[in-house]
Amino acid sequence: MAKPIVSLLDPEFVEDPIGAFARLRELGPLVRVGFPGGPPVWLLTRSEEIKAALSDPRLVVNAANVPGYEGAGMAQEMLAHLGVSEEVVEYLSSNLMLQDGKNHARLRRLVAPAFTVRRIKALRPRIEELSARLLDDLARKGSGDLVQDYSTPLTGGVICELIGIDEADQPQVRRWMDEYANADADFASSSQSLLEYARGLTERRRAEPRDDMISALVQTRDDNGDQLSNAEIVSLVAVLVNGGYHSTAHFIPNAVLTLLENPEQLALLRAKPDMMSHAMEELMRVANPIPSVGPRYATEDMEFAGVPIRKGDALTGSIQSANFDPRHFQVPERCDVERVVKRGEGHLAFGAGPHRCIGAALANIEGEIAIDHLLLQRDTLEATVSRSQLRYRELIPGGARLFRSFPVRL
Repeated sequence: MAKPIVSLLDPEFVEDPIGAFARLRELGPLVRVGFPGGPPVWLLTRSEEIKAALSDPRLVVNAANVPGYEGAGMAQEMLAHLGVSEEVVEYLSSNLMLQDGKNHARLRRLVAPAFTVRRIKALRPRIEELSARLLDDLARKGSGDLVQDYSTPLTGGVICELIGIDEADQPQVRRWMDEYANADADFASSSQSLLEYARGLTERRRAEPRDDMISALVQTRDDNGDQLSNAEIVSLVAVLVNGGYHSTAHFIPNAVLTLLENPEQLALLRAKPDMMSHAMEELMRVANPIPSVGPRYATEDMEFAGVPIRKGDALTGSIQSANFDPRHFQVPERCDVERVVKRGEGHLAFGAGPHRCIGAALANIEGEIAIDHLLLQRDTLEATVSRSQLRYRELIPGGARLFRSFPVRL
């Protein structure tokens, strides 16, 4: 077995990630790396190979689908390390993100009606209303924390309303979500509590449906009469709340910081607000807080990008590296809100292939509204600390970099 040639815990990946991944890309499309808390994995470093891997049926997201594979996958190992109960591991392991082939296609087909473009676009007025209220509150104070006072209550409120979580319960659900991203909190307890809450909410919506996602999931049947089980709905709720809360909540301050550090690009966007769709694509490329795609496991001995891969080997792709790949983006280290790329050659912030993020449209709308309200409709927002003074927290080493705080002044 090839030995790791680099550890993602090396300081250079924190101090200069763009440069570190540029050096890694030149070593090859696949590089053997040491992964925190587990065996070495193959890291895909280039955009083209990552896209190919995410659509290759020989690579699966659930290690249990590798013939003859024994033991747990990386996701299950991480949950066990965090002390999560077997019941929660079983529920979370059955979610949409960890299913392959026909079962994944079935779940995606049944969930898709809850994420139609029409349904997401209909949320825009409510998102704008919530954003304006949060920003007015922040402006009255004159200063505050962009994460705690704006982005997390915005994305948390939106995903809770979309799913159908009662308003009175939303503060508690947000507290559980905050504990997910806090290494000092009891992850096992918060995940168990969220699971029990989602189970009870599903039962209530089955008895008394409303105009929300849970009710839609409960009532959805496909042409064959197939429908989601209670366990599948509960698992989906837990995963969707977590995904819809954290990723966009930390993209927003990342995007704000990027534009404040590139004042000529911010001035261009203010002068031409109709470029927002191009700007969002560019900001998703350079300001995405999720550094990598979930692992894939080889179901057979194979060759990928010219490298021999053994059955059971884990491969993961660096989104951060792919989004700055000069093979796809000219002068990739430059933020260019007018950048236009060919169809199919854009960023990988939402992944690719069958598992492309089902909430991408929602994230884009939330991001557009946030940038518009924070930086285009107002010109007084400023960060009160430099990038080097910002502090982050990671659920696991090498995982998503989430802000501890982001002090701002209006």
